[in-house]
Amino acid sequence: MQWATAKAADPGVGYVWGGNGPTGYDCSGFIQNAFAQADIELPLNSKAQYAAASQYVSLDDLQVGDLVFWSNNGSASGIYHVAMYIGDGQIAHARNPQMGVAVTAVDYSPWNMMGTAARY
Repeated sequence: MQWATAKAADPGVGYVWGGNGPTGYDCSGFIQNAFAQADIELPLNSKAQYAAASQYVSLDDLQVGDLVFWSNNGSASGIYHVAMYIGDGQIAHARNPQMGVAVTAVDYSPWNMMGTAARY
């Protein structure tokens, strides 16, 4: 989590489609690198990251390190974005080219947010 918040605060780190660091990430590359800091291997694809979870939890039960997903059809097959819960109602994620890598409220975009989070 410390790596994720540090990267989000670094103005030299931005969003790059398909990016996997060190100066640019897309959402799944950002998550993959954050988990690698804790020696946890995750796939480089948000759908595969969801599928790799050992447990799924309600958004009401989020813990630091849980992953939150957005889907265009409400199921795993439509996942298009992932973010990491960092506590206090906040997530760290690589948002888009305009917003870059950032910390935002977990409900910054409630549309299409999946009702379950992934825990590893």
